[in-house]
Amino acid sequence: MFFNLMIMFCNKSDQSCNMLISNSYVHSPMSELIWKCYRCNLTFKDEDLATIHKGISSHPITKVKAIVA
Repeated sequence: MFFNLMIMFCNKSDQSCNMLISNSYVHSPMSELIWKCYRCNLTFKDEDLATIHKGISSHPITKVKAIVA
């Protein structure tokens, strides 16, 4: 019984987190700037994530203007 309650609680928490994440992405404006690591061929929409990648990999990150259609 205890494990069933814990599983139900975890499932509800997971659903709540997914809804929060999806809602935050819907409401965030499209950025015209992206950050690109040409060594890894990765692009980042968030400068903080690009900075984390730069710190971990020591690869240079370039700011690029995205073409928004």
